[in-house]
This record gives sequence, structure tokens and C-alpha cells, in this order.
Amino acid sequence: MKLFSKYTILSGLLVTMCFLACKKDKTSVTPPEPVAPPVVVDWAKAADEAQLALEVQFYNTTQNYYNQNNDGHVGFNYWWNAHALDVHIDAYRRTKDAKYLTKMKALLKGCYVKNGNTYKNTFYDDMEWWALACLRAYDATGDIEYKQAADQLWVWIKVGWTTVKNGGIMWASGSADSKNACSNAPAAIIAARMYQLDKKADDLEWAKKIYTWMKAYVVEPARGVVWDAYGNTSEGALYTYNQGTWLGAGLELYLITKDQVYLDDAVRNANYIMNDAIKFSPNGILKGENSGDGGLFKGIFIRYMAQLLLKNAVDEYTKQLYVKYLKNNGQSLYTKALRTPENLFGSDWVSKPSSKTGDCSVQLSAIMLLETLDELKRAGIVQ
Repeated sequence: MKLFSKYTILSGLLVTMCFLACKKDKTSVTPPEPVAPPVVVDWAKAADEAQLALEVQFYNTTQNYYNQNNDGHVGFNYWWNAHALDVHIDAYRRTKDAKYLTKMKALLKGCYVKNGNTYKNTFYDDMEWWALACLRAYDATGDIEYKQAADQLWVWIKVGWTTVKNGGIMWASGSADSKNACSNAPAAIIAARMYQLDKKADDLEWAKKIYTWMKAYVVEPARGVVWDAYGNTSEGALYTYNQGTWLGAGLELYLITKDQVYLDDAVRNANYIMNDAIKFSPNGILKGENSGDGGLFKGIFIRYMAQLLLKNAVDEYTKQLYVKYLKNNGQSLYTKALRTPENLFGSDWVSKPSSKTGDCSVQLSAIMLLETLDELKRAGIVQ
């Protein structure tokens, strides 16, 4: 009787232990959290809304230029307005709506008057942004006025080259020591595009000369990144727009010469910016560079990086990496950095603006990304 009771008790304990173990196993297995699919953004619609906000909140209707901010600061930033012309060109190419042709002409004339009835400016980089925008406007419309403006600007820009610091174009007139990346890489792009239009050997020589000087004195050989200026090797002065125009210059020269070195330089730079999680792309999103002038920097980088895709200059594997990177930036901009109902964007593309007051530069940069993604979609590159 005692033996029976002993085995009975043991059996009961084993059954209970198995039950509890099974129960514990079942409850300890937590099903994975469902992963929300990425928000599908209608890039064209998003671009339209951002363009409308730019127009309503920043445009100076009496003088036909874009104010510094949307809170009564009517300061005139000559070079910002060149990028306003650029985004009008983007919108015209996307929509074929003639209203953008009207806006482009009004802006060109408004800025000419506001700048003292001339396109000439103390800052060489400012003139370069305008020359680039005018060349794009000419390409999009065939309107000779834009080409004539670009031609005149190019004549003035070349005067900025001096032998101080072994060459390079000055940042500002009368400042021979100011040999900055931002006054040279855009000039190399202008020279290359002028050559593609007019086939003047001198323009191609200028493009090569400027590029060679930059590679020798402003580009760090270890990483292929671009410093702010000759002699300024501060890690805090690594700006996204300088990277964009440098790779843009390399791409333009590659398209003309088919010299692989130029393309290798461009791809190396783009890859570094995309993969550098510390300085340039924390969590895969281009770093914030504040408002003011810095608000424009990321949009400029995006414009030129995308050309590597639009010109079919990279292999399929690299292409997919670039597409993913650009889409991730666009998704972050639209889902995390958009303040409604104002349709204003944050400068860092990962958080909403804390105020409904914003700089025109920040809005322009966001529009450049949205317009670029829709252009890539129209080209069948982004799905």
C-alpha cells in the first residue's frame, strides 16, 4: 500500500511538472511584433504641397523673389533664389504646367533688379549657382535668355581664378586667399556643361583645370571627402553640398571623356557620404546642417547624387543601394520632419520644426529631395 502510494505520488508529480513546463514554454514564446510596412509616399503630391507652401509663405509678391523666412524677414539671399529657380524647373519638368514658366521668368527678373540690375555679385559661388540654374532652365525651355545670362555669368566667374594658393577660383571678389570648395566645384560643372552645349575646347580645359586643382588641394585622399577650403581641414567643416558638387563635377567630366578616374572619384565620394554613420548619415539619413545657408546643403547633395542614377553611371548593385538611401531619406523627411498644416519641413529630416516659422532655404532643400524622388520614379528607377 505504501509502495503504491509512493509511485502514485511520483507519477502525479511528473505529470504536474510536465504540464507546468509545457505551459511555461508556451507562454514564454512571444510572437514577433508585426513590422509596419513603409509609408507609401506620393512624391509628386508631396512635391506639389511643398511647392505651394514655398509660394504662399515665402514669395515676395511685390519684388518677385523669395524672402529669407515666412515670418516677415524679407532679406534677399541671392544664391538661395537660384535654387528657387532650380525647383521651379523641377516642377515644370514634372508637370509641364506653363505657370512655372511664368514663375521662372518673374524670379529671374526680380532677382536681377534686386541684385542691382545685374547678375554680377561679389561672391563667385553665388554667381555659379545662378549660372547652373540658368543652364538648367535653358535645357528645360530652350529660352535663349537663360543661356545668355549663363554665358555672361561664366565670363565673370572665370575672372575669379588666381595664382594665389596655386590656383582656384576665389570665394569672394578681392579676397585672394578665399579658395573654397563651393566656388570651385560648381564652376567645374558649369565649364563641363558649357562644353557639352557649345563644344568649345576652352570650356573643357577649364573644367579639367578646376577639377585637378580641387583634387590636389581640397579633397582628402584617404576618404575622398571635400574640405571647405584650401587650408581648412576642420572635420567640422565637412559640408554635404561640397560633396555633392564635387561628385557632380566628376560625373560631368566622365560623361564627356569616359575617363574612369572621374567616375571612380564621384562614386567613392557618394559611397562615403552614404555609409558614414558618424559625420554624414547617422541612421542612414543625411545630417542636419541647421537653417540659414546650411538649410540648403543637403538638397544640393541630393540633386547631384541622383545624377549618378539618372545618367545610368553605376552598376546595378550600387544603383539599388543609392535608391534605398534616397528613398529612406524621403520617407524620413515626409513622415518625421513635416509640420502640418503649414507643410513646412525640419532642417534635420528626422524631426518636425518646433515652430511654424522657417527659413526658405530649409523648404527648398526638402523640395529638392521630393522632386528628385519623383524624377527617379518617372525614370523607372524608384518604384
